[in-house]
Amino acid sequence: MRIGIDGRAFQGKLSGIGRYAYELCSLLDELLPKAQFFVYTHRPIQMPGRSDRWILRHDSFPLIKHLKPIFWLKTRVPRLCKRDNLDIFIGSATFLPKLSSAVNKIAIVYDLNFKIVPETMSFYHRLAHSFFFRNDVLRADTVISISKGTSERLYKFVGRRSDAVIYPSTGKDFQIQAREAIQNILNLYKISEPYILSVGTGEPRKNLKLLIEAFLSIKNKGLLPNYKLVLVGGRGWKNKDVASLIKKDNSVHILSLGFIPNEHLPAIYSGAAFFIFPSIYEGYGMPVLEARACGTKVITTDIPELREAGGSDTVYIKPNFEGIFKSLLEMEKLNNNQNINQFTHPSWEDGARKLAELIKPM
Repeated sequence: MRIGIDGRAFQGKLSGIGRYAYELCSLLDELLPKAQFFVYTHRPIQMPGRSDRWILRHDSFPLIKHLKPIFWLKTRVPRLCKRDNLDIFIGSATFLPKLSSAVNKIAIVYDLNFKIVPETMSFYHRLAHSFFFRNDVLRADTVISISKGTSERLYKFVGRRSDAVIYPSTGKDFQIQAREAIQNILNLYKISEPYILSVGTGEPRKNLKLLIEAFLSIKNKGLLPNYKLVLVGGRGWKNKDVASLIKKDNSVHILSLGFIPNEHLPAIYSGAAFFIFPSIYEGYGMPVLEARACGTKVITTDIPELREAGGSDTVYIKPNFEGIFKSLLEMEKLNNNQNINQFTHPSWEDGARKLAELIKPM
């Protein structure tokens, strides 16, 4: 069995989509021992598999730097795939190249940002989704979504539900940490307790501007005097307002750490008094899952996809100024009275087995 994979998901520092695709694909090596994997990329990547059955196909076309990633996938990858005589292609970032009907195509759908919150996307990404999303989903032989909510929205906007839901997981390191381990990491990043934590790439959909404004308003009223707001996540896009607010604060009340290695996150989650994730829309909400796994109480937006990640032990709010402001003020009461249920959730291994079962009959 010869399996092709869109390697764009494995480029750069892995978070969200990248982590999801990487974790599942890396486990396919053991689950499909007779398969050969071809990973297509035009930029440096982290290869998910390490055996000699994983083959990197790095496109060295001279004009490659002038092609946007989606147009590279559409124009260059079909030729590369044809040479490798594939049986299956996994669209790890949803989109699919044009392939022979003999190639079984799997599309993984993470969200419907371009339908729900198009204003939070860059012009290029919005354009690419408008042109290609619907057609690629409809011509896929198998569609996987990361939540039931995403599957339902897919049916609403495209007319097709996913064939399977494979939930994200957290990895074994995401659990309640020992006090010494927490303190070591907090010292490393100069984080003082108590603190409120938020994790997410700095883009408009994550609602960081409103979170910061609500937190600073509370501070200006002399409330929550001992708390800082700690922000973790890459720079993102359309975030000038957020960057300006953080710069103006000058680390008095807000500590922005940027991207943090995965191995340090469990201690930062575990040390937080509370985790808040007021995103306008998510296809699932991996940070909510991570916080719960580390025993941290969570405030997040009341939408179906985040309820799937948050379960019954999470506080749900409207992602507006009033909802954020009120939840932050009530956090200490909630911290004393709310009990975290025992954390259970499908593992990456569960998800990879489900993916492998979908591949085997093809």
